[in-house]
Amino acid sequence: MATARKEVEITLHSIHIPETASGLDTETTHLLSADLVWPRVGVAQKSATQTCALKKGHAEFAAVNWGRRILFKESVEGRFALALTLTESLDDEDLEQFFRFCAGAFLSIGAGLVESAARPAGKLAAAPLDYAAKNIGKYPGPTLLVEGLAELDSADFPASGGERLLTLRMAAARRLMGLGTRKPRRLLLEKGAPDGEVTLAVRTL
Repeated sequence: MATARKEVEITLHSIHIPETASGLDTETTHLLSADLVWPRVGVAQKSATQTCALKKGHAEFAAVNWGRRILFKESVEGRFALALTLTESLDDEDLEQFFRFCAGAFLSIGAGLVESAARPAGKLAAAPLDYAAKNIGKYPGPTLLVEGLAELDSADFPASGGERLLTLRMAAARRLMGLGTRKPRRLLLEKGAPDGEVTLAVRTL
């Protein structure tokens, strides 16, 4: 029996990361990157990223503009994987460096996007970026905070018009240390320790 191919739209639903290692900062900005690994025959990987503003490690996206929630509109077939990473808290300069790298590496992302992304309020607006892993690998990028991986199958998604939530458990991508001043830095989490979850909405087109 042939494996069913489905067209899916994957958007951000919510993020909850209890430990962001951001000290007293209650509002932080991060980059969430997503990779579809072998979503279908002949396609090894599709990647995208969005900026995410968290309040005490939490964000809900139901009321957020679709353009700031969307990760993928892709065909999936049979077994594939979805990998997520979330960076440490970034400032405007870090974010601008990332977007300028992408703009320089890919002609499809013009300088106008980078300039317009710096508004409003000095925060870079979210922009889904589809990029090739071999090029993004040349840029070390921001330090990762958490990561998660799920093995999926196209048969598990609803028929056309249906929607389901998909929750990925996240784990610390490195040893997380507290921001010390006079006192020695304390260990917050060991690498691989559970640290919250990211929930996505998957709609079958």
